[in-house]
Amino acid sequence: MESTDSGFFTDKTIAIVGLGLIGGSYAKGLRNMGVRHIIAVDVDKVSLDQAQEEGVIDEGYTSGGTFLGQADIIIFCMAAKTMISFIEENVSYLKVTALLTDVAGIKGQTAQTITGLLPAGIDFVPGHPMAGREGCGYGMSRADIFYGANYIIVPHQHNTAAHIAIVKALALALGCSHVVCVTPEEHDELIAYTSSLPHVLATALVNSQSMNPMIKYFVAGSFRDGTRVADINASLWTQLFLSNRKNLLCEIDHFSRSLRRFSDMLQREDTAAMIQFLQQAAMRRRELVHEKHTH
Repeated sequence: MESTDSGFFTDKTIAIVGLGLIGGSYAKGLRNMGVRHIIAVDVDKVSLDQAQEEGVIDEGYTSGGTFLGQADIIIFCMAAKTMISFIEENVSYLKVTALLTDVAGIKGQTAQTITGLLPAGIDFVPGHPMAGREGCGYGMSRADIFYGANYIIVPHQHNTAAHIAIVKALALALGCSHVVCVTPEEHDELIAYTSSLPHVLATALVNSQSMNPMIKYFVAGSFRDGTRVADINASLWTQLFLSNRKNLLCEIDHFSRSLRRFSDMLQREDTAAMIQFLQQAAMRRRELVHEKHTH
């Protein structure tokens, strides 16, 4: 059997359900690493045809069906509710030893729901690649979005160690640098701060009343970096925000308090406090960037 340096075997049939930005990037990454057979499912036939013409996938379908029985691994790149519906409709077609995983940004009770739908032998290992870029759709997908990225695995009591190891090996083979395992509660609390809040801030900044046609002549690195994720898939992110509403509201409150602290310092012209505030941020940022991780 052929395998990558990470130990992921490439002689598998892998199905990707949802061939958008992330699903397309998976397909391109899997093809680059030499995976033998890649199947894609997406409602957009144009994207499927393009991917097939480019040699990224071997088969493309606009809905589920018996072909899913070929897949050793199925990667769901779609919202959790849509994924659950797809599994409900197609579970009878799945190979009895299939390994399922996903990329959903919020975990909640999804794993319990899906596990309850699956017969013995089929395992669902929740995952979340911390990778992406502005825009959406297959046309924006790139294999290299995984390079150097973090990958989160959210195992549950029904997962086998062997299946968790396969998902880890897959992440590393795609180019991810760090793989960590957390509980669903830890995942959703942390993701509210590191992902959802920055998206809210970027969109709020672009939607500020200060935005006007002259702004484009005053954009440099800080504004460009700070608003990059404002080019957002509105429908998808609305679902993510609502599904993690409690944690996101908490983080918005924390950020608002921090912003008010700075506003108060500025109002008082408290130079010493402002310097301390900024120095603390610089130190925390350096520690974050240079922190060492282990797999």
